[in-house]
Amino acid sequence: MKRVLKVRMELDGTKLTMHGAKRRESLAITGEYPRSFLAEMLFSQLGTMHLAAPYLPNVIETDFFVVPEIRTLIDAMYASEHRHPPNFKSPVENVAASFSLSKTNPKRVAVAFSAGKDSLWNAWWAQEKYGSENVLIVHVAGLNRSNASGERKYAELQAKKFGFKNFRIIELHNGSIETGFKVMRSRDMFLVGAIAPVAIEFGASKIITEGFGEATVKQLFTGEEKNMRYFNGILHRLGIPIEVAWRNRKEMDVMKDLAVHRPEWLPYIHNCFAPPCYKPSLQRSWQKRTPTFPPLDSQCGSCMKCRITRLGVLLYGEHEINPADAAIFLRHTEKWIGKKWSTHEDMLNGSFLENFRMACKRYGIKAHLRIPSAA
Repeated sequence: MKRVLKVRMELDGTKLTMHGAKRRESLAITGEYPRSFLAEMLFSQLGTMHLAAPYLPNVIETDFFVVPEIRTLIDAMYASEHRHPPNFKSPVENVAASFSLSKTNPKRVAVAFSAGKDSLWNAWWAQEKYGSENVLIVHVAGLNRSNASGERKYAELQAKKFGFKNFRIIELHNGSIETGFKVMRSRDMFLVGAIAPVAIEFGASKIITEGFGEATVKQLFTGEEKNMRYFNGILHRLGIPIEVAWRNRKEMDVMKDLAVHRPEWLPYIHNCFAPPCYKPSLQRSWQKRTPTFPPLDSQCGSCMKCRITRLGVLLYGEHEINPADAAIFLRHTEKWIGKKWSTHEDMLNGSFLENFRMACKRYGIKAHLRIPSAA
């Protein structure tokens, strides 16, 4: 007999608690935040999706109404994993959830901001297009449990250093057990859902988020462009006057653009996958091996994200790197690619590999990559 996994969701304003999976897990927005039906609805509906996403339970019981539009969205997330849709057990409401909100301003936008290279690129691009006074930078503190403190520290530092005129932090208590790649089943839709009430207050007509320039067939639900377009359709059907927007740029093109247009921003990029406890020893190791090419203060220097940033600095940044140190980094990365190909192919086999080869040619390195697609 097939095991039935059932979870129960309880809502208290902007606090959502899930019972019945591995343990009690919760999401809660605290501090200054719009207290409205719109905010509570988006938080409860997309929070349900986010908490359930790691487990894909057969039965979802809630003490609040789950609107049909969000049920279809959750059904689509299940379908993307080749799973049958869940059975919802929720209170019934006769009135459909729809909104008649004031129109937002097409000349105002919000940027979903993590302090990484892509959100910095979006901040630069949006300010150029709309003017800094019409751009709201929003950081959801706590969304990334693995590196939440670092992301917040650098988001605040960047806002101060770069003079963002409109900067907002949403305080999220994140008690979800999921911190790995699987969060992408639901994370980006929950992220923009949390930002939407703040963005609408600002008058923003769009929430700009990371694009899909290097998306692959291995992407999870919210990492696929077609699903974000579907999500925009749901926002429209609910009468919510905002949409998610993005521009598709390759990883290394983002680094090149920042190096050319905002070189002073490069030292403040925060992109690192390593647990904070490992960073000091990894940084010391690189400082010893490549003294003229150390990692940024925010970096471990060794993870996928750090290597992307360092390769971008090596190729496009203004620097005085000893060619011998550059060669050490490239040789080390060559071996690292071979070891990581089976787990990181989706991120490696794109602009990173192209630019790695370009850097090897520039520094006279004959790379012998032992990977299937490099044959």
